[in-house]
Amino acid sequence: LDFLLRQNNIKNVVLSGFLANCCVESTMRTAYENGYKVYTLKDCCGATSVAGMEACFEHSFGMFSIPTTSDNIMRLIKTT
Repeated sequence: LDFLLRQNNIKNVVLSGFLANCCVESTMRTAYENGYKVYTLKDCCGATSVAGMEACFEHSFGMFSIPTTSDNIMRLIKTT
């Protein structure tokens, strides 16, 4: 994936998905470590428990990405 993103000059990555405290977090960290500007959609992620989601929001999302919402991303896309 990194190869394809770089070949297409992609600088930003927007993430959402299930298992925010596992799959999404892992992808977020990898993208961050590879130098991408990462946006994680808090309203488009899920986990197996409320506690798991809250832990992601509190501990990981802000360190490795810009936590945001789908509405904010859509506004940014429409203005560009």
